[in-house]
Amino acid sequence: MYMPEKVSSLSLLSLAIIFTSISLAAMMILSTVIWHANYASALEQNSPLSQQQQKNDNINHESNITKKFTLIADEKVVKISPNNFFHPNGILYKAMTFNYTIPGPVIAVNQGDTFQITLKNRGEIIHSLDLHGIEGPNQALSGAVQPGESKTWRLKAINAGVFMYHCDGDNLNGIWDHIASGMYGGIVVHSKDERKAAKEFYIVFGEVYNNAEKELFNDTIHTNATATTTTTTSSSPLIDNAKANYTALIQKKEEQKIGSFDMAKFIANKPDLILTNGMAYKYMPFFGSQNRIILNENAELFRVKPGELTRWYIVNAGPRGNVAFNFVSGMINSISYHANKSNAIGGKNNDNSNNNNNSTSAIPLSTKLYEVSIPPGSAQTIEVTFPQEGTYVGNDHDIGRFLIGAGFAVLATNSSASSDYPTGTRVPS
Repeated sequence: MYMPEKVSSLSLLSLAIIFTSISLAAMMILSTVIWHANYASALEQNSPLSQQQQKNDNINHESNITKKFTLIADEKVVKISPNNFFHPNGILYKAMTFNYTIPGPVIAVNQGDTFQITLKNRGEIIHSLDLHGIEGPNQALSGAVQPGESKTWRLKAINAGVFMYHCDGDNLNGIWDHIASGMYGGIVVHSKDERKAAKEFYIVFGEVYNNAEKELFNDTIHTNATATTTTTTSSSPLIDNAKANYTALIQKKEEQKIGSFDMAKFIANKPDLILTNGMAYKYMPFFGSQNRIILNENAELFRVKPGELTRWYIVNAGPRGNVAFNFVSGMINSISYHANKSNAIGGKNNDNSNNNNNSTSAIPLSTKLYEVSIPPGSAQTIEVTFPQEGTYVGNDHDIGRFLIGAGFAVLATNSSASSDYPTGTRVPS
């Protein structure tokens, strides 16, 4: 009976040793796993993407939201030209819009603000939002929003200035169509050191490539513009023939076609119209004095007082062409800090004038400017004082683009009131 007891004791001792070894091995493996997990987590936290996410999380937990904005994405038929002899019966277009208008509403905040945007897609296709001037993909880009869905997020207004916002389509797929069909607007971030108060206006230029639109002067394009006849009543036979065509088309009372985006015209960079706040000739009543061409019988005018400081937030939505902006019979007093002066002055267009520093205000110029270049997708803040009573015209000095809609009239009059603004052009402080 003695030997079995000894064997039993040895067996128990062996089992205890084996169990202890297994436990120690398991603890070592677990420690190694935990160390690797912590190391990977540390690496992730120190990565640029994670740091950006932490920054966004901090913003998203702030409770001091200063302003909230809702943008509704949808498709809608809109009128993009009034009835005139260039476009008898006007032009209807199947547009893509924010809040059912072209452009979308101005988003105005102050530098340093935390603000909230909700994008609701009430359309039939995917839409999205890309906000220029906002840094980081988790803030600047909404991502694709399916029909019937919405997304809400918070943003920090770090960079002062005026910037464009627009639809990216489905993560850049279709961005060309969505912008050219009207899905754009402007963001104004008022600087902490903004100059003295001024009367402020919101202007957005945008191109349309319309598959239902014929070439301007299509029936008279081969007319010799230098020819003269005894029946010519204007300075251009081309215009006279267009007037005759206008009368004939009005009399026909043909059914009006609804246009949509034309990819071939877009690739060829041949826009049919340049919209000024959503309509060609919206603020231009006519061309000419002795031989007047009526452009818009219901045109609204911008009204200011002579000598009054005015500030213009001008966005070029493009999506293709540059805007060479000027005021006829006026001069530009100052441009914003965020503008790259080497490119904004003199008509150069190889840089985006929104890509400089965070602290922006207006640069008083030692020499006034006549013209400022605004590349597509860019924007510019300019200040102007109109010296005397009369009519001034803000326009793209590419005269072909001016002819197809890129311009507006400003009336300087002592009877102007501080509340005089065309609909949708006032910029909130």
